[in-house]
Amino acid sequence: MKRRGTLLRNILCALLFLTVILGAPTGWLYDLGAGEGTGQGQWPSQGVGRLERQEEIEAFFLAQTPATIATGGELTACPLARLRDAGQEGVHYHHNYGGRWGSYVSEYITAGYPISAGEKFLQSLAAGGFYNRYYLVRLEDGSHLCVYFDDYLLLAGGDRFPVGYVRYATNEERQMLGRLAEDYDADTAYILDMYRHGKVNWMLDLTLRLGVCLAAGVGVWTLAERRKKRAISTT
Repeated sequence: MKRRGTLLRNILCALLFLTVILGAPTGWLYDLGAGEGTGQGQWPSQGVGRLERQEEIEAFFLAQTPATIATGGELTACPLARLRDAGQEGVHYHHNYGGRWGSYVSEYITAGYPISAGEKFLQSLAAGGFYNRYYLVRLEDGSHLCVYFDDYLLLAGGDRFPVGYVRYATNEERQMLGRLAEDYDADTAYILDMYRHGKVNWMLDLTLRLGVCLAAGVGVWTLAERRKKRAISTT
């Protein structure tokens, strides 16, 4: 019985470790000092306009006017996610048991369409710490616009969105929007990018995650040792 309890505890600790390393959101830490303004990824200051109609998209793009979206709008998850730090893309080599092997990290990861709740959850759990998902936002005229932001904001309630700028969609983004075009009246040429690129360094972020796991492990071990000492002292 005791072995079974120890095994269960070890499994739960391993799952918690993987969740923190792969899926825990840390973007909010890097936004603590973002402040208000008109810079991409900042909180909107007075004068930052809202994109509300499809006919406004090109005008915002041509003038490179800062924009944001209304809170409480309908958001639909897209079957595409992109690395928070583009510098993580590429082959990463590892040395293990005297050998050398490499793993490739793609800038984009895709999902099936329509994306199921289960697939979205598993993908967020396995890669949510390193990737942000794209979303379609429903504008006031009934059309849709693809937006990209640090999606920890949705966990915080999605009651505030940062400043963004309209840009041309990349090839991967266009392909994704093409898959959605049959079901949504969405502009396939433009993206409202509200993510503050460069705020995350993936290696430092991974070190932070490992530090959190180490601190949690030390805390759990310390509590277990105290319980053992109490049990011994009472016998």
